[in-house]
Parts: sequence; structure tokens; C-alpha cells
Amino acid sequence: MSNQTTKKNVHAGHRERVRENVLKNGFEQLEDHRLLELLLFYSIPREDTNEIAHRLLNEFGSFSEIIKASPKKLAEVSGVGKNSAIQLAAIGELYTRVIKEGAVKRTPYRSIEELVALVRSQYLNEKNEKLLFICFDSAMRLKKVESFTEGDSVRTSADLKTSISKILENDPTFVIMAHNHPEGSALPSGQDVDSTMTVSTMLRRLDIYLADHIIINRNSYYSMREDSRYNGFFDTEIKE
Repeated sequence: MSNQTTKKNVHAGHRERVRENVLKNGFEQLEDHRLLELLLFYSIPREDTNEIAHRLLNEFGSFSEIIKASPKKLAEVSGVGKNSAIQLAAIGELYTRVIKEGAVKRTPYRSIEELVALVRSQYLNEKNEKLLFICFDSAMRLKKVESFTEGDSVRTSADLKTSISKILENDPTFVIMAHNHPEGSALPSGQDVDSTMTVSTMLRRLDIYLADHIIINRNSYYSMREDSRYNGFFDTEIKE
């Protein structure tokens, strides 16, 4: 029997033992590198995926950082390849979508804590600045989250008018404006204040009410509605 055939048989036996162990004992008992090894079975047919799992963890530091990485970055790790890179990135995207769905309530949003949790769920793995308009009915039940654009252009007058047109498609009563500061403070810039005033004015003309502008960063949030300097921008209070 050749060395290559022997190696193939050894890996086949190991993989079957790993699968049987999971069927018998569940996933919880697996360490991160063992779970990653198992996942890679299905995109890497013959190689030792345990070694590749360790390389991934050494490169990215944790399982959560692995599934946040782009397919291009993942494929740079020795042994990963295109199929595994896409598989791992797809798991990250699936996780993000599940979390977003889980954060959406069907009952009215009443507290700032609930709203901040909703906003934060929309920015999982987001590395660029992005503006959202979150549309609610008259009872503050969520209708739709509209993602507008990224970068500095989110505050230009023309782009804000375009976003208002998008909001109108959802026929909301209340709208919450939200954006992220991937780096630095959650406090608003002068441009953030100006754009909030512009949006508030535009929406009032359409009998739609701006309820808040929430800004988040990695660890904190800022609610413009809670800042007394900007009371004139907002048309409703969010009751506890």
C-alpha cells in the first residue's frame, strides 16, 4: 500500500471518529480548533484540517475574528483555498443575518435601550461608516431598516433627498436616523448635527416624524434626542 493511500485511510478514519463523537456528545465539547477542523472537512477532502484550523486561529486570534474576515483574507492562510474561504465567510454572513433577525421585535419599541440594541444589531462586522433610516408605524412597531450609503457622502443634501424618497416607500409615521463611528467617539460632528436638522425638516413637511438620531461606536452610543440642545429636531418621546 502506498504512503498516499495510507495517509488517506488514516484521515478518513479520523474524520469518521470526529463525526461519531459529535453525534454522540454534541458540539459543546469541541474546542474552537476542533470545531473549525470539523467544518473544514467539507471543503478540504483529504488534507489534515487540524493543522489548517490552528493556522487560522493563530492568524486571526479567535473563531469570531475568522468568520468576520473576508474570503480574500482567509484564502491567504496556507492550506485554506478558495472553497474554504468562501465557506467560512458564508458562515459569518449567516451568523450576522441570524443576529439581525433575532434583534427585530414585532411589538412596539419603547425604550432607548431597545432601540440601541436594534441599531447595534445592524452594524455587526461593519467596518465602514453607514447611515440607516429605521422606519416605524404609529405604534413604534418596526416596518423596515433602510441602509443608505457609506462614507462622507451620507450627509450631502442630494443624497439625503434620495434617502427621503426611499423612506417614503415604507409609509412610516416615525423614523430613527442612525449611523456608526467605527473609530473614535460616538459624539456627533457638526456635520452630523446639520444633517439631522435637514432630515427633520424634510420629514416634517411630509408628516413623518424624526424620533431620534442614534450614533454608536464599539462600546457606547449617543442619542441626540436625549441631548437638550437638539430638542427641536425631534417630534416624539420614546417612553420607558
